[in-house]
Formats: sequence, structure tokens, C-alpha cells
Amino acid sequence: MGNLQLAVTAVVDGDVTHLATVLAANHFELRAAASNLPRLSVSRSALIKVLKEWRNGRCAADDVQQWASFVRRGYGPRKANGPLHPIDVEYDARDEDLISEIIGRLDEIGDMIDGCVSDEEQVEMLRILAA
Repeated sequence: MGNLQLAVTAVVDGDVTHLATVLAANHFELRAAASNLPRLSVSRSALIKVLKEWRNGRCAADDVQQWASFVRRGYGPRKANGPLHPIDVEYDARDEDLISEIIGRLDEIGDMIDGCVSDEEQVEMLRILAA
């Protein structure tokens, strides 16, 4: 398995340390890497891992937002013109609504209106996910 494939798998599993590798890839490289991977699915444990890393200061709010955006949309920032075909990133079916709601909230980080996720909100997300 190539470095980009490993990075995509790690990111979907909640490892934000590989996010830079994924976001540096162009759209065609990302699609090629993902095409050789088994089904990509974000789990409750992936969300817990990201939130704990953020709470422990091992990643920044911007990293969390970029992670959420990537797993929500299936692509990173556009680096070339042309059609955009996201990679398939699913949410664990047992927790799909909860995962979708939290990822959507994390993707709002930095927005003018709802862009701040307080410590209390982070703790509440972790509490709900641990239930």
C-alpha cells in the first residue's frame, strides 16, 4: 500500500497527523489512491480520537475543521480545474446520524457565525460519543 493510501486510511480513522499528506495530493492522486482501498468509513472511535487530540493540544482547531471537511466531502482543496469527483467516505451505519451531526459541527469551525466550538461543547461531544 502506498503512502497516500496509508494516509487516507489513517485520516478516515481519525489520525489528523496524516492530514497534510492527504490535503497536499491533487484530486487525481487522491482518487487513484482511494480506488485501491477497501470501503472507507468514519466511526465513532475516529471522532473520539480527533476530539481527544484536539483537547490534548496535539492538533489545532484548523486541523479539526480540515479533517471534518475532508471526511464530509471526500476531497480536499482544489488544485486544478476540471470535474470534481469526491472519494467515497461513509459514516458507520450504526451511528450515522450522530457522526454526521458532529462532523457537520466541526466543519463549521472558523465560520463567522457558528465558528467557535467551546470547551463545554467539545466535552459534550465526547460524552455523547462515549455513551
